[in-house]
Amino acid sequence: MAEKTAEKSRKVLNALQESISSFQKLLGTINDDLTKQNVLRSMILFSCSGLDAIIKQLVIETLESVIERDAEAQKQLHVFVARQLKNNGDKYSLLAELLTARNSRKLLIEMLKKDLTFNSLQSIDELSRVAGYFNIKMNDLIDNCGKDDLEKVFRARNMIVHQMDVKLEREQIEYNIHDENEASGFCETIKTFACKFIEKVNEKLAGEVTEDYAPLFSVADGVIMLNF
Repeated sequence: MAEKTAEKSRKVLNALQESISSFQKLLGTINDDLTKQNVLRSMILFSCSGLDAIIKQLVIETLESVIERDAEAQKQLHVFVARQLKNNGDKYSLLAELLTARNSRKLLIEMLKKDLTFNSLQSIDELSRVAGYFNIKMNDLIDNCGKDDLEKVFRARNMIVHQMDVKLEREQIEYNIHDENEASGFCETIKTFACKFIEKVNEKLAGEVTEDYAPLFSVADGVIMLNF
């Protein structure tokens, strides 16, 4: 059987790289400062949106296979399920759904996928949360790009999205000014982080399914047991 890899996620990353390259080529044709600033802002927004799309695709494409192969990722799934049962107002409805599903574990993993991909993944906290379910440490993902650099990208992105990049503390309207090197550096930080995330996921996909990946439910003496 062919080795599993995050193939679709890599394709999304390639598309992001091509788009950033197109932005950079476009910048070389612009002489108007206002237009250039707006293109630079678009580059920053597009790179952050691209990271969001890449990580969400990783969740959809590979999380189930990683959980099969990683004991700690299995524990994180257990924690998620326990929290769902605790916080669900009608936990018996959830249990009934699990007991009658053709594949209960797959149903739970799909619930986890929806939870992880529901919000925007354009912050350190959200990315760290997702990485935890893959049993990937955030420090291993930012060793090349740096946490401070990634935070700078997201701060710039948030200023553009939420404040139109306007310095609101000033009496007169004044915009933040970006230069090409800064914007290109932001894009490179995003690409480096995305590459590292895909690399770490592929390392886990290269492993074997764990022997103790037991069925979710078992029956003994007529009693249904939840294997947590």
